[in-house]
Amino acid sequence: MAELTRKGLLAGGVAGAAALAAVPSAEAHGGRGADDIVGSWFATITATDPPLGSFASLMSWHEGGVFTESRRYYIPETPLGPLLETSGHGAWKRTGPRAYAAFFRFLLQQAPPSAGAPLGTDNIRLAVRLDRHGDAYAGTFESTIRDLSGAVVFTARGTVAADRIAV
Repeated sequence: MAELTRKGLLAGGVAGAAALAAVPSAEAHGGRGADDIVGSWFATITATDPPLGSFASLMSWHEGGVFTESRRYYIPETPLGPLLETSGHGAWKRTGPRAYAAFFRFLLQQAPPSAGAPLGTDNIRLAVRLDRHGDAYAGTFESTIRDLSGAVVFTARGTVAADRIAV
C-alpha cells in the first residue's frame, strides 16, 4: 500500500508539474518590459514648425506592427480650408533599444456644410523613445498633407509626448 501511495504521489507530482509548465506566464502574455511599446497611450502633439499649438491624441501600438491614432476629427483652419479627418492607420517598427518609428495616414475630406468631398491625405512619420520605465515616451513627428494628385500642400513638424494608459 505504501508503494502505491509513493507511485501515486510521484505520478500526481509529475502531472502537476507538467500542467504548470503548460500554463503561459503572466509576464509572457500580460506583462511588459520597460522597452515594450505595445499598448494604448494618451499623447500631446505640439506643432513647432510652423508653431500651430497643441492638441490631444490617442495612439495605439498593436502587436504585429499595426498602429492606430485617433484625434480631433474637425480641423477648422488648414491650407485646404475646414476639413474632417478620419482616424489614422499605419505600421510601426522598433528602431533600437526603446526606440520606435511609425508611419500612418489619415484621409481628409471637406467639412460640413459641404458635401464632404475627398481632399487628400495627412501622412505622418513619428519617431519616439520610451522612458526607462516604459510608462511614457517622447519624440518628433512630421506631417505632410497631400492633395488627391499626391502633391505636397503643407508640411508641419513638432513634438509628441505620451503616457501609457494603464489599469
